[in-house]
This record gives sequence, C-alpha cells and structure tokens, in this order.
Amino acid sequence: MRAAADDGRVLDAEYTVETEPGRGLLSLVMESSSGASTNRAPRNTEYRPVLRLLLERLKARGSVLEDGLVDSRATSSLPEAERRLFTDRIRLVEVHDVEALRRRLCTAQTTVGQSPNATKGGNATKRIRLRLTVPGYTSADAAQLASDLAAPVVREARTVFTPPTGALNRWWEGDPAERFWMEITDRPDLGGNLRALQRNGTGGEFWSYSLVTEVKPGDLVLHWHKSLHGQPGIVGYSTAADGPYDDRLVWDARGTYGQQRPANTAPQPAWRYELTGYTPLATPIGQQTLRPLEDRLRAIKSDLEARIDGPLYFPFVFSPNRPLRTAQAYLVKVPAAVLDLLPELAGLARSTPTHSGPKRTPRGPRRPRSRTGAGYMADPILRKAIEDHAVRLARDLYPAHHITDVGATCSYDLRAVKDDEEIHIEVKGSTGSADTVELTTNEVAHARTARTDLVVIDQINWQRQPDGTILTSGGRCRHWTTWQPDEADLSPTRYRYTLPT
Repeated sequence: MRAAADDGRVLDAEYTVETEPGRGLLSLVMESSSGASTNRAPRNTEYRPVLRLLLERLKARGSVLEDGLVDSRATSSLPEAERRLFTDRIRLVEVHDVEALRRRLCTAQTTVGQSPNATKGGNATKRIRLRLTVPGYTSADAAQLASDLAAPVVREARTVFTPPTGALNRWWEGDPAERFWMEITDRPDLGGNLRALQRNGTGGEFWSYSLVTEVKPGDLVLHWHKSLHGQPGIVGYSTAADGPYDDRLVWDARGTYGQQRPANTAPQPAWRYELTGYTPLATPIGQQTLRPLEDRLRAIKSDLEARIDGPLYFPFVFSPNRPLRTAQAYLVKVPAAVLDLLPELAGLARSTPTHSGPKRTPRGPRRPRSRTGAGYMADPILRKAIEDHAVRLARDLYPAHHITDVGATCSYDLRAVKDDEEIHIEVKGSTGSADTVELTTNEVAHARTARTDLVVIDQINWQRQPDGTILTSGGRCRHWTTWQPDEADLSPTRYRYTLPT
C-alpha cells in the first residue's frame, strides 16, 4: 500500500497493516528504504515523510503505539527486547511534535543489529513494525485501516458560524466596563485564542463553552494557568481581537466535569476567538493572594445576585468547608469590581474600553464567519514567531544554496542561489492544518514571472513561556517547486472599491 499526501500525490514508500496471531493488535509495517545500486533502482525513497504522515493520521484517530521494533530479515533472529524502538506505550494524542517522534523512531533503528564494535550508526530506514490500538478498528479491520491511512485527508469547509441555541444570562449588556473574562486552562499555547467545544460529551451545550461566543473585540481575557509557574494562578492577560469562528478541536478535558465526559479523540465542532497582545504578569496572582480577599469577593458576588436574576458565571466558588477555588469551567465572566481588588489588575478595570458603540442587545442569527488555512493570526508577536519558524524550516530544504532573507523588501521571502541558479521562495506558516494560504497580488504576480518555489509549514506547535516569550517546534513541511499559482486555484477574499464621483 502507498499513501497519498493531502494534495493527492502518491508517495514513494510502501506499508501494510497486519494482524499478528494471538496478539489482538494491529501492526503497521513500514518497508525499508534503500538507495540505488548497480542492479537495483532506489526503493521507498519517501520513507521518512510517509512515516510521519502515517503517524499524523494515526494521531487523528486517537491511536496508541503499544510496541515498536525493527522487523528486518537481518535482525529476525534477535529477541524482541533487542529490536525494540521504545519502552513505554505512546498515546499519539499526547504527542505535540510528530516530526520529533518520527526522528526518534528512525534514530532508534540505527543501533539495532549493530556490532558492539561498530564505529558508525546503521540504517535509519529499516523495515519496522508498530503495534497499535486504534479506536473504531478491531483486529479484523487491518485492510480497512491500511486503506483509510492511504487516503488524503478531506478537510471540512468551515463556512458558517454556529451560534449557541441555549439562552445565556447576559447580565453585562449595556455596561461597557464589564468587559472581562477568565480562561481556566493548562494549555501550552496560551494567549493565542479561546477555543471550546460547541457540545459537551452528552450532546448538550455547556454555558462555559458557549461564553466564547459572547466575547467582543477589545474585551480583556485573564489567563488562569494551572501549572505555568508551578502553582495555579492568573499569569497574564490578552485582548480579544476577532471572532467567533467555527473550528474543529480535539478536546482533552480535565477536572471533575471533564472527566465525566466520554473519551473522544476525534476532532469535534468548536468555537474559536482570536486573541492578541498577551501580557505576562510580573507576579502571578494565585490563591495565596486571593484567599485573604475571600470576604470581599463574596460581597461582590452577593451584590450582583441582589441586582441580577440568573447565573453570573462567576470565576470563583465559595464553600463553608473549603477555601476559595476557581469554578469548574473553561471560560468565566469576571466582574470589573474583582479587578479593583487586585493592584496588578486594577488599572485595567479603570482603563477605557477599546470597543465602543451602542449598548449591546440580545442578538439574533449571526452573520456567517469563518477562518481556515494559513492566512490569519491576530497576535502580531505570535504571528512573527510562527513566520520565523516556517522560514527556518524552509531554509533547511536548500542546504547547497546560499540563502538570503528578503521578506522585508521583496514579494517573496527567501532567495536561494547556487552557481548560476537563483530560486525565489514563498514561505507560509500556520499552527493549524492549512488547506489554503493567503497570497497578496504582488506575490501572485511575482510567482508568474520568476522561478519561484512555494513552501508551506503547517501544524506548527508553540508554547508560551512564563516570561511571555514563545517557543515553536515541529510542523509539517510541503514543498512545491517551480510554482505558478493557477487562476482556477485563486479565490478573491478582498476587493478595492473606487468610490463614485
């Protein structure tokens, strides 16, 4: 079996999916790769990208690598313990950098079957066997899994924003000062966006998820992180930029509420709201700061309850038997009066809201809105980090060329020169799975008149550090040489309109 990339191109590497008698597991078998020889053409030349592609598609299905070993003829006489590629089972949904895992599996092969006196590593593209459990597939489904893994991923077009059907108690409407929210999370990619499922595990709506659709541009989102500084607390804040949009999300729910939801590792319908301007707090605001304020926090809640009917979506829970703690929720509403109690945040409560206009009114059906592909990211610092990461990986594709970064002055990003050859390289980066990219008019025109390659690095992982800096890693690389954008593949996203005289 040969897999097709998401663009439909069939890749040069063979694999099978088998069932081993007596084990009850499925086994993915990657055939070895070899170069050309006198009497033989090169074999399975795209072993590495295909292994990564298969790992990505297995991850999307919630697969677990139960075991992995070299399975070549030359090593068949060795016990499995000496052929093993890893010791502990690997839940792929917990793997943030699939490319790093692919490299780990290849590197582990180099010492299998080697003499103790060997002075250099062996082949990193041997025949291997990965024993799997894949939700929805039994040991009788080997052929089906092989076929499913070979097929390109057909991504759903996200063209409609789906509003919640349940009623929310919008007690903050009409008061521009009440523009604060708090995300309660342990996600590593802090401050890039808000993301939550549209339905919980029972198929119903959950108020905390639906609140993502209530955020407005200019609102401020506090971030309560459970572990960034070694203990839970408010670690920073961001500004709401744009949204909400329909999205797809694999939700790894935790906590009392989340653990009641059935496990589901397939992407689910979700909402996303873009954030910008993440600002870390010099000193996180943890429970040691909040618990002495419990009586005053209780008073704020009691005052609101005396004036407002219905739920407040308050950020903290009080109990006569336990100290103050955060709500079992993802997104909560923070009254402006809460910020006045905290010197680190009081200035935010008194600042002028960045959005203004008429009082909010209960909304009807919303205008359809969506974002997909590699075109949009609200936070300029995050956007720059992703772009820089993509450019670094693109440079590595041209090791024999002299590379110059010209993105600041030209209609392309990199110039690669080798002897008399000059290649212009357009680079696009994305944290999601890009099925489209945004191009400027100048980028399209230039690609049609000069030798241009297109490099798209998507599925980039990133992590917010305690000081607010961003670390990037991983990414799927796709590379089109001698690229000229065809008119049939271009769709207008904006127009310039000349006003009538």
